Amino acid sequence: MHELSVTQQVLDIAVSKASEAGATRIKSINLVIGDMSSIVDDCVQFYFDLLSRDSIASGARLSFRRVPMKVHCRNCGHEFTPAGENWQCSQCGEWDVEIIAGKDFYLESLEVE
Repeated sequence: MHELSVTQQVLDIAVSKASEAGATRIKSINLVIGDMSSIVDDCVQFYFDLLSRDSIASGARLSFRRVPMKVHCRNCGHEFTPAGENWQCSQCGEWDVEIIAGKDFYLESLEVE
């Protein structure tokens, strides 16, 4: 259900930026979503269609780009994508890693008229 509030925020940001640019219509919105986020594309699309009905974003196409999870080994500095639940560094064997990519969620760009 948190997709409703984040979709409202995306719409607010898009309309604000489009208005600042003097646009009268938003044609498309490009979003970046990390695989570790719990954002569901179809839910965002559903809420966006509902929330944008009476705005300059009505009918805008949403585009989703997924960012895979990536971790950084604090021991040796190696960066890798874990295989399933195995977060052990493939270089040094340590388990001391931090997530450096995959929790993203942001509006990357807009196409406006």
